[in-house]
Order: sequence, then C-alpha cells, then structure tokens
Amino acid sequence: MPNTYDVNLISEETGEKMARALQASAEAIMKIGNKMGAYDLPRSWQELQMHIQSGTVRQICPVGTKLLVDKESGVSATVHGSITGATVNEDTFIEAIGHSGTAAYEFIYDGSAWHHNGEDVELINYGIAVTGTPAADDTVVVHVQASKIEFDVVDIDYDMPVNDALEHTLALWTSDLLLYGSIPFCPAQKLVHVAEALPAGTYNITLDHGAYGGGTAQDSTYQFTTTQEIPAGGGIRHTSMGQYQGGGYNKGQITAGTFITYDASYNIIEQGLACTEGSGGTSLGTTTASNPTYKTETKLNFTERQFYGSNRWIHSANKEWLNSDAPGAASGQIASWWRASDEFDMPVRSTLPGFLHGLDPAFRAIMQKVRKRTAKCIADGYSYEDTEELVFEPSMTELDYGKNNNVSETAAKADGTLKTELAWDMFIGASNDDRIRYQGGVARYYWLRSPNPSNANYERLVNPSGALYSSDAINTNGVSAGLCLG
Repeated sequence: MPNTYDVNLISEETGEKMARALQASAEAIMKIGNKMGAYDLPRSWQELQMHIQSGTVRQICPVGTKLLVDKESGVSATVHGSITGATVNEDTFIEAIGHSGTAAYEFIYDGSAWHHNGEDVELINYGIAVTGTPAADDTVVVHVQASKIEFDVVDIDYDMPVNDALEHTLALWTSDLLLYGSIPFCPAQKLVHVAEALPAGTYNITLDHGAYGGGTAQDSTYQFTTTQEIPAGGGIRHTSMGQYQGGGYNKGQITAGTFITYDASYNIIEQGLACTEGSGGTSLGTTTASNPTYKTETKLNFTERQFYGSNRWIHSANKEWLNSDAPGAASGQIASWWRASDEFDMPVRSTLPGFLHGLDPAFRAIMQKVRKRTAKCIADGYSYEDTEELVFEPSMTELDYGKNNNVSETAAKADGTLKTELAWDMFIGASNDDRIRYQGGVARYYWLRSPNPSNANYERLVNPSGALYSSDAINTNGVSAGLCLG
C-alpha cells in the first residue's frame, strides 16, 4: 500500500496571513541583529548572488539590512632575506588576489620558484617586482590596507537590469556619505564651444533673457577682441554672465566682466579680454539663461550653466567619479576619472581615485547596470531621460519626496514604461529624519540626481535636517552611492 499522511488543510486567506507573519518575524529578527551593529552578510558575495538569482534574498537580507564592503586604500610590501626591496602594483595585486580586505600575503622563494599558499607563482602576475637576487627562504609579504563601506539594503526587485536575462535585483545605498566638500556636482561650463578654429579678431554675443533667472535687464549685444587663435575644441567663458545679482540686474555687470579663451586641453589662452556693448566683428549667436526658446546657436551654452554648472545628471562630475575605477591623479592635474560628457564641460582637478578603485572585486563582479529615469529641466526641454546606470545618486522619488516636475524618477523598463512609481521600500512613508546622511559624524547636505526644473543650474539635494533643498551645481556637497546587485 502507498504511504498515507494526515494533512491539515487551511484556507488561502489563512495561508497568506501565516506567510506574512513568518516574513515579518524573519525581518524583525534581522533588524534586531542589525541594531547590534552592521555585519558581513552573507559568507561570500557569490552566495548572496545565488540568493538574489533564486529570489530567496529577502529571507537573509531584508530591507534595512546593512552590508559591509571592503575597499582597498593602500598596498605595500616588506622583504626578508637576501633581496633588498620589493614594489607592488596595487591594481594588479588586488585583481590577482580577488579580494580587497585588510590582510597580509606571504610569497616564499624555495631556491628555484616563488610560492604562495603552497603553489608555484610568477610574481609579475601579482604586480610584484623584487630588487636583488633571491635566495632560498627569501620572503615578500604584501600588506593590504582597507576600509569598509556600509550599505543599506533599500529595496528588493525594484530595478530593471539592463541584462534582460536577469530577473532579480538587490538595491543598495551607502549608509553615510562618501565625500563632502571634495568635488562639484558639475563645474562651471564653457559659454562657447569652438567647433572650428576662430582666428584672432573681434566677436560678439547677444543675450536674450540672459540674466540669471531669465530676466532681460542685461539683454544686449556684447563684443570682445582676441589676439590669438582659439583652436577647434577650445572654448570661451565670461566672468559674470549668468551670475545671480542680489541687488538687481544691469548691463554694467556684464561690461564689468571679461572674456577668457581656452584651448582644446582646457588651458587658458587669454584672459581679461575687455567686454563692451556693441555688435562689432563676427556674431557667435544669441544665448539665454535657461529657456531654449531664446537661444539660436547650439555652440552657445546657457548663461546659468556657464557660471554655475549644469544640473543634468548625465553631465555630472559626481556620475563620472562614482563610475570610475581610475587611480588618483597627481596634484593640480585633471582628475583621472573625469571625462567630458558634452562639448561644454570643463574639467575637475582632483587627486581622488574613482569610487570603484579598490572596491572588492568579488562585490564588483555581481554589480549590475539598471535603467533609471531622471527628470530634465527647462534648458533640456523638461520631460525626462532614461539612462543605464551602474552607480548613481538617488532621486527625489526614491527617497519619497514624490515626483519631480510630475516625473516619477524610478526604475525604467526597456520599452520606456516604468516598473514602479513608488519610493524605495526603505523610504516609503519616511520622515526627514530618516533621510539625514552623515560624513565624519556630522549631518551634511548631499546631492540627488534630480534637477530643479526651473533653472539650468539648480540641482536637488537634501539638507542636514533631511528636507528637500536646491543648490547650484558648482557647489561641493555630499556624494552618496546607490547601486544594484544581481
């Protein structure tokens, strides 16, 4: 006879209630554990990836879980024996080891070959070079120093992976700010992009609704004279066009300013070029503060952006830094991670390495690009744009401030529809206190990727009280990192 079992049947409604209760209990237990301090979960990033793929990640990493990720901050080597020294390339070493946490790694020479963990190795494959002739029992010890970045699990299956073969995602956001006061959202941009070389001579630019905020009190045609050619790829800036004037606006504020010319490598060619009212020489066209209705030439930028930078996320220096693994540049040089995103961009000079530099390779291996929607401002035609993002700053909607100019800045599908119009699960119904972020133990202003739609330069951010705010893109506020695993 076949085996038989007594089965207690329950209603569908009761089953759903039991499932919800069990889920709530699991999440409560996890939250209790998290209150005891952030901890490394799970045992490996590969294990976490398996749970994401299977859809079981909610049971081990519910919303609110804190995950710690190693980020290498320095690699050095010490030697013992007849060799006199050793150098190590940090990028090559971390890639070979496959981990960036604080640790020491020993390499021993047996008289004919180097060994690591009992296996023959080539030091060059680890970026190690020794000085002197090695002898038996010589040792190189590589020391890795690292910090830990704390992330909050903010939602599960919120985002749409760019890889259509993937179904599940885990959304993370840094618990604290990564930077504060270090880089602008976007530097002041060019006023004129020189597509074809401009010989020395007189040129003019017309302002139409060109004062900050779109006023007309500064409207006129202004001329200047160069004594040196501006090469193709170069640019022109003015020292006061687009500047906010608290006491009102007049043409004298423009003529009191001067023009600056640049070569294609962003070096100054001439500066202090006098600006006068007049239409002498060659017209470069008409421009405006922020409304494209009044702008006639694509080679001319908006005056607000030439003075205060652009509030368009895709032109953000923050986006460039967050998505780069470049090592730091020398002092005074253009940041190694900076790339011009459009013809008007001006560079950031910084010694900072890119955010991804030194981040645990095993963690990076399970990061996935997702599609995000971001509103656009008046200068960019309002509406929105969908972009593929690996590392990003949060939006107004994701932090539950609501829509931005009637745009839900959330997860976008490939067909242009939205997967959701809701905030991240962690922030649904959030108070301002929940949105506060710290750097160095101090509550700080920090950027969102959301523009203020009424200006070309004003970007949304969160102030130290957690309230929604706006600031000029040229300012250096806090930077956080959102990303997705899958």
